[in-house]
Amino acid sequence: MSDTSGPGSSVPRTVRAEWRWDALSLGSLVGLAALFYLLYLIRDVLLVLIMSVFLAYVLEPLVHRFERLPLGRGHRLGRKPAAGIVVLLGTSAIGLGLYWLVPVLWSELSRLGAELPRYYKLLEDWMLGMASSRGMGLPPEFWTSVQDQYHGLVQNIGAGFSSWALRAVSSIASLLGFVVVPVGAFYILADGATLTRGFVDGLPHSWRATADQLLASSDRSLETYVRGQALVVLVVAVLASVLFTLLGVHYSFALGALAGLAEAVPFLGSISVITALVLVSWDRGPSELALVVGAYVALNQVNNYVITPRLMGARLELHPFVVILAVLAGSSLGGFVGAVLALPATAILVGLGGTLWGAGKPAPGKARA
Repeated sequence: MSDTSGPGSSVPRTVRAEWRWDALSLGSLVGLAALFYLLYLIRDVLLVLIMSVFLAYVLEPLVHRFERLPLGRGHRLGRKPAAGIVVLLGTSAIGLGLYWLVPVLWSELSRLGAELPRYYKLLEDWMLGMASSRGMGLPPEFWTSVQDQYHGLVQNIGAGFSSWALRAVSSIASLLGFVVVPVGAFYILADGATLTRGFVDGLPHSWRATADQLLASSDRSLETYVRGQALVVLVVAVLASVLFTLLGVHYSFALGALAGLAEAVPFLGSISVITALVLVSWDRGPSELALVVGAYVALNQVNNYVITPRLMGARLELHPFVVILAVLAGSSLGGFVGAVLALPATAILVGLGGTLWGAGKPAPGKARA
């Protein structure tokens, strides 16, 4: 596309094509809505894909190093063999870690399960005592209502956990999905760049620059989140397990693992850990209970202001209120899995939104015609 530089001038001037918001038609929006609905219908399969992508991002730095290993006469190992070796080593390391960790966690969870009726009774007795003594100046009817809500919550949690456990055990597809995850990670590591390039090249020429920007923005967000969050979860789980062991808290390894996983679900995860600490430390007295909860809160603050900023940097920084809304929305839409995926999805959307907003603006120093 060309134009002239002025009246009567024959010197051609190239006009830079710009992506504009009006390029999004109603049909495109309907197509996106249909795509999201289809993804929701196949969410179980999509979860396997997401796990494969996460594993691929974790292993990518090692693949990058391995593919450059010299083999002599100017040859190098190459991308596909490096991806295969790293996925095999990574899967073996994860398997060995689970082989050591699962029996320890299973032992603690079994003992915790045997203690759950006692913890249930402790909370019920406390609410009964608050009702009889008009605790906090509130009428007995209030505490009776709280007790009814407590009973309903426990029943719903029990029913939900039983249903989830039954589906997890009886669903062969779910079990096979975990086996497929390393295979998917291998193909993503080996052929992901080729598939991405082929997808972009298949778009209309005027769309390719924007598509490259969107894919690069998504890649940066996922890279920062997955690698950084994996390290944060591991570091916090180890530190919390050591801290709870030093404080003499029962089920310290299980609670440490819970504290690590809670970092993938901010806000809701921390509430779950504090609730668990209160339950297991309830009968140790108010002072020790306050010490245990205070120690975890202090560790959480160290993680928020020291560990996470160092491991994840500022590229995925989101406002705390946005984090809370994202986690609540994710948990409402997809339960625990939705809460875990809420932050990376929000980070990607924020990055894409920034890229699209910038794409719709003219270049600096140039006015839009």
